Amino acid sequence: MNKVIVLYASPSLKENSLSYFFYEKYLNEYKLINPDDEFKFYDLNELPMANKTLNSNNFATFFNQTDSLDFIKELKESNKLIIVTSMINFNIPATLKNFIDHICMANETFSYKYSNKGDAIGLLKNLKLQVIATQGAPEDWYLWGNHVKYLEETFKFLGLNVNESILIAGTKTKEFALKSKEEHWLFKKEEIIEKAKKF
Repeated sequence: MNKVIVLYASPSLKENSLSYFFYEKYLNEYKLINPDDEFKFYDLNELPMANKTLNSNNFATFFNQTDSLDFIKELKESNKLIIVTSMINFNIPATLKNFIDHICMANETFSYKYSNKGDAIGLLKNLKLQVIATQGAPEDWYLWGNHVKYLEETFKFLGLNVNESILIAGTKTKEFALKSKEEHWLFKKEEIIEKAKKF
């Protein structure tokens, strides 16, 4: 049995969110393969620590037991992490960045100790990551705004084993709007099932 943490980061209400729609589809397929896994779901819009931004006024108290160490402990006691997110202004939502800032702590989630080459060693090697993401623009439209790549590389830095991400791109295009959400699901279904099997 795996312990799975889910982070929902889109600022859209879940009932209006394409990323949440595809997460639910993914979850249904995943549970068919892993029926005994336990899930802990966090809506970052509602999570106090994810709504605190690091700045000069709170730097001394930003990394604390409640907002940082308790979540790091939970990550270390889990096996899998699913991040459900949209692209906001060419990047991840602010709540997700705030979460990442809180859990990126030297000697807790990464360390330069015992490194032979001076590079960091990730300390969350117990975790596997699955990103489920959406973006309004077509894939590779903005090479400088790749929110999925940012997440993959950040969590690799922390030691996670990253499963191939699921990206639903072009959601704001005319072509995308001509089809229903269910039609888009059918188009992505095989890919999503294969990635769920590997996670």
